[in-house]
Parts: sequence; C-alpha cells; structure tokens
Amino acid sequence: MNRNKYLVNLLKIVNAFEIIVSILLIIGVVISVPDILKYYIKILTNNATLSYEIFQHFLSHVLLLVIAIEFVVLMIAHTDTNIIHLILLVISRKMLVYSETMPDLLIATIAIAILFAIKKYLITGVNFDGLDTAENEYSASIPITRLNSKYGFDIEKGKSETLGGYVSLLLEENAEEPEVGVIVSDKKHIFQIVKMASGGVIETISVENIDEVKEINDNKK
Repeated sequence: MNRNKYLVNLLKIVNAFEIIVSILLIIGVVISVPDILKYYIKILTNNATLSYEIFQHFLSHVLLLVIAIEFVVLMIAHTDTNIIHLILLVISRKMLVYSETMPDLLIATIAIAILFAIKKYLITGVNFDGLDTAENEYSASIPITRLNSKYGFDIEKGKSETLGGYVSLLLEENAEEPEVGVIVSDKKHIFQIVKMASGGVIETISVENIDEVKEINDNKK
C-alpha cells in the first residue's frame, strides 16, 4: 500500500478514536456538573475558614472541567493555538490553586511568558513528511476545471471553483484546520497543504492521484 494512502487511512482511524474519546470526556464533564452545586452548598453552610478551603477545591474542580472541554476542542481541531491555550489553562490552574510561594508564582509567570513568545515568534506551521511534492505542487487559486484538463486529474468541482476552496471543504468535513503539512483525501486524490500565506490562507497544494500511485508501486514490485 502506498505510504501516503496508508497515512490517510490511519488518520481516519485515529480521528474516529478521538471522536469516541471526546464523547466520553464530554459525558464525564456533564456528570461532574452536579458536584459544582454541592460545592456551593458546602460554602454556604460552613464558616469562613472552611469556606476558603472548600472554595479552593471548587476552583480546582471547575478549572479541571474547563481543561477537559478545551482538550475536547484540541482533539476536534488540531491546531497550535489550541495546544497553547490548553497549556495556558493547565498552568493557570496550577498558579491559582496550588501555588503558595513567590517562586511558584514566578515560575508559572515565566512559563506563561514563554508560551506567548512561542506563539508569536516560533509557530509557523507543522511540517509533515508525507508527499513528494517536487512535481505535484499547484497554486490554490487554480480553477479545478483547468487542473483537470491540463494535468489529467478527475476532481469533481462541486461547491468550489478552485483547488484551494475544494481542499478547504475537505478540511471542514474532517474537522481539520488548514496548516502546512495537513493531508486530506477525497478517495480519488491525496491533497497536502505545502505552503500558506499570512492570515491562514492556503497558497500551494500538492495533488496526487491515488490510482496512479498504486499502479506505479505495483509496477515497481
């Protein structure tokens, strides 16, 4: 089996498991919501000293549920921004609930500053060694009809006139965010985002015909 086709099938299986885990995690969050009301009752029925300790547990519980929800969002949309957001929530929970000394607060603050610096200066896209795109790269703005007639592809135009629009629709169907290296398939072709412009606009896409690649691999055998 062609490596790229295998990767696409493997990604579909992983996505299915992520959906199942996400559903189970959401169910766990819903089940835990009544505990929040119990914390309210305990805070109201105890003195100030005990209420303070109970509120700390309450805050820890709520933030943990928020982290669980953000983790579900991360599994649905695998983006660098969601990862940074999730880590920020984890650090914030540690800082607000468990940090009791100045060194702890200082370390947490430095960690948050580093995350913001990474987000601003280092995140440029995820490289994915998937396709050999040396001869198969096309502008995202190329019309699908021209791509089919000039390069021999059989892409159904559907709701999109351009290659970039077509790939964007596939990304929406798979709940994927447009990032460099992301691979999607329409069962006839494999598409990989090669280059993106500023503002999250897809600029260059690699296209590979699954049947042709399979035939080439069979001939090599």
